[in-house]
Order: sequence, then C-alpha cells, then structure tokens
Amino acid sequence: MSKQPKPFVKTKPQRSENSLFGLELPRKYRPFLIILIILLALAGTWLASQQKMRSLQERFSAGTPVPAQSAPDSIGNNATPSPAEAPGTETSPLESNVFEPGSADYYLYEAILLYHQQNFNQALENLLIAQEKAPENEVVYFNLGATLAQLGRISEAEEAYLRALEILPRYAEAHNNLGRILLNKDELEKAQAHFNKAIEAAPRNAPAHNNLGIVLVRLQQSAQAEKEFLSAVEINPDYTEAHVNLGYLYLTTLNPGDSAHLTKAEECFRNALRVSPGFEPALKGLEALDRAQAPELLSRPPE
Repeated sequence: MSKQPKPFVKTKPQRSENSLFGLELPRKYRPFLIILIILLALAGTWLASQQKMRSLQERFSAGTPVPAQSAPDSIGNNATPSPAEAPGTETSPLESNVFEPGSADYYLYEAILLYHQQNFNQALENLLIAQEKAPENEVVYFNLGATLAQLGRISEAEEAYLRALEILPRYAEAHNNLGRILLNKDELEKAQAHFNKAIEAAPRNAPAHNNLGIVLVRLQQSAQAEKEFLSAVEINPDYTEAHVNLGYLYLTTLNPGDSAHLTKAEECFRNALRVSPGFEPALKGLEALDRAQAPELLSRPPE
C-alpha cells in the first residue's frame, strides 16, 4: 500500500520578540522609537503651518495699490502687484481646520482676508488681538504696519515695521515697506538704507530694486538708478512701473534728447503697455516722445 502524500501546510513565520514595524529592535528601545515618530510628525505639522503663514505674509499688503497723490518732484510708483495679487484677484477661502479658533494665527489669517476685502478697520481689530496673543510675532507687526498705513496712520505704521525688524532684522518686506514710508517723507538716506537691506536679505526683490532706483534718481545718481530699474524688470518682466520709470529716466535724465535713449524710452513705455494696456503713465510717456518734451512724472509710491 502506497503512502499518501502529506498535505502542504503553510506555516506562519515566527515573529521575533524584538520585531517592531518589521524592524529588529530590542524592547527597551521601542518607546524611544515611538517618541521619535511622534516628534517628527509634530515637527512636520509645525513646519507646514509656518510655511503657510510665511506665504500669507508675502501675499499681504506690500504690493497692494492705493490712490496716490500727485508729486511732481518724484518719479515712479512701486505699487505694481505680483500676478497673484493683481486687482480683482480673489484670495483662497479660509479652510475651517487651518488654525484653531482663538489662536494668534487664526486672528492674523482673518485680518489678511479682511485686508484683501479692503475692510481695514476690522483687519486692524483682528491684528491687535493677534498682537496680544503673540507679542513677538514679526508677521503680525508687518501686517499691522501695512494696515495702519492704509488707514493713514503713518507714524504708527512706521513703529510697527520697526518692531517687526527688531524681532527679525533680515525681514526684506518690512525693510521695503518702511523704506517706502521714509521715501514719501523725503528722508532719502534712511529710505536708501532700508531698500539696500531689503535687497541684501532678498536679492530678487523687484519692488525694492525699483524703490531704490527712485531714491537714486532723487539723489541725482542716474547711472546707479538705471541699474536698479533694469534689475527690477529683469526679475519681473511684467513690472509696469519699473518699465515706465526706466523710460522716464532715459527720456528726462540720461542725456535727454539723445536718439538712442529716446529709442530705449519708447521701448520701455511699450513694454509697460504690453503688460497693462491703457496704463496712463506709459501713454503719457509716448505722448511726450511725440511732442519731444519731458512728461509729467509719476506719483509718489504709497506707504
């Protein structure tokens, strides 16, 4: 009689007592591994939150245009918004689970949304609450400065920017916005210092290059101003005001009447109109070229 073959039986692999998540790890080290995993998860959440807040800060206020008063002794206007900040562009809605209600970040985010709705008084109320909850948060003071400037409270805005810079000395946007306030007050050397610091902290900050160019024009340093305007349009080819400032510089300051510079001026004005058809300062520049006379200069940059 032939023997019947024994059925094949799958056996479960023996799990080592030291195995955790497939890793050979002695039991005494397991708590440390679990703690490490928890800490890494918390760190990732914190970094994501910080990145979101930094992104919000960069989108907030610095490029938002406000009505500017005429200033015939000035050239340029740095109010050109970035593409994401163009007039009429809607901001992303607040996600319900982004920040815990009642936290400083929550009030800051609410203030940013209110700011973009041009509800500056309520934005200020939220920022003051955020300031109480996070008195060492440079982003709160930066946005506080921008909102106060919109409300015409320029001295308080200047103090808020200075406080932001005390907390974070290499805060490029705070240097830029503070420089704009000083430029409007004709404190040119102080404004120049802040624009230089903004560029040092963020070399590809196009508004800071444009603003520095405006200061250099007023200080009668035309060659250096040309370099700054060229840097601004190289960084951001769609920067309409920088194109126009460069065109006015060629038309009125750098060898006025020189045919080569007049050609460059026309190119600058047309570059601005390519980005923003109907942009009045560029149209005035072209009209001035046709009349062979200097154009009316652009208005002061807003705070």
